[in-house]
Amino acid sequence: MSNMKAAPAKQRAIETQHYFSNLEQEIVRKLHDEASSDFGRQELIRSTGIHDPGLIEELGKLGVTADGLITLRLFPLVLVAWAEKNVDKKEREAVMAEAHQIGIQEDSTAGILLDQWLQVRPPGLCVDAWKRYVHELFRGMSSVAQQRLILLTKKQMTGVAKASGGHLGFGKVSAKEKATIHQVLTAMRQQTQTH
Repeated sequence: MSNMKAAPAKQRAIETQHYFSNLEQEIVRKLHDEASSDFGRQELIRSTGIHDPGLIEELGKLGVTADGLITLRLFPLVLVAWAEKNVDKKEREAVMAEAHQIGIQEDSTAGILLDQWLQVRPPGLCVDAWKRYVHELFRGMSSVAQQRLILLTKKQMTGVAKASGGHLGFGKVSAKEKATIHQVLTAMRQQTQTH
């Protein structure tokens, strides 16, 4: 008899999971539609001051709206979380904790976009868009502020890497995570040389 009761409960759980999965996909699709619309691009230009049409186009393709632009600030953390080919629960929690520290709520546009990047590996286009974003960001910053942001990003990436305990849970940063951190920091330092 208990098996008969368990079957409908299990079916209900599957249906609920399917419903929320479809709902999340619909929200992400709407974000992409909004970001790639003429209005979305104009809003991004207006709210950020970014005038690089290539960057605005890339951000639109990635579903980054004016409200979601702050997620690019945390994109290096997402890269570190994906260094070992999947994002574990502790890495996700570490990234979302950093997001919360800068005012990103999980149910906000930025939170949804960040969550999407933690569920599905972002395409290479995201890396290009992030580099262009850093270039634009650094144009308006002093060299001291640039260096502080680089150090903060390094600290945050290392925190995400350590959250999972490194490779096989030994409490250290894995070689792949170290390589990702090094690549991100090198890209950021290169941007300081172009200004």
